[in-house]
Amino acid sequence: MTGLPISHVDLQATVVEALGVLGWHHLHVRRSIGKGRKWVTATNVLGWPDLFCWHPVARRQLAIELKVPPDRLTLGQWQVLHDLDAAGVETAVLEPSDLTWLGALLAPKGPRLELRMLEAFAPKNPC
Repeated sequence: MTGLPISHVDLQATVVEALGVLGWHHLHVRRSIGKGRKWVTATNVLGWPDLFCWHPVARRQLAIELKVPPDRLTLGQWQVLHDLDAAGVETAVLEPSDLTWLGALLAPKGPRLELRMLEAFAPKNPC
């Protein structure tokens, strides 16, 4: 990384490109204008991650939430990632500084992320 700020759009484009190169498929729920002319993500799950990814050969599933500091997880995002992790889906919260190990994460036998990594991104007041 060059130290220049990276946008959420650029971070996502970089991750999506890496997914494709390494044989992953992904789903990104696009934002749209909803009721009251407000931007919404068209899903029935509040806090659904930015990318839901699967690798059919490696038999892996990975839910990725992208954050560009100073953004932090909302309580809803944290809860969904926690629930997906409990259901056996790998979860990751990626920031621009994480791009250095993205290849290792997405390798067919990449590291299984532990919930304690998710805890580092927990909302400041989860209750």
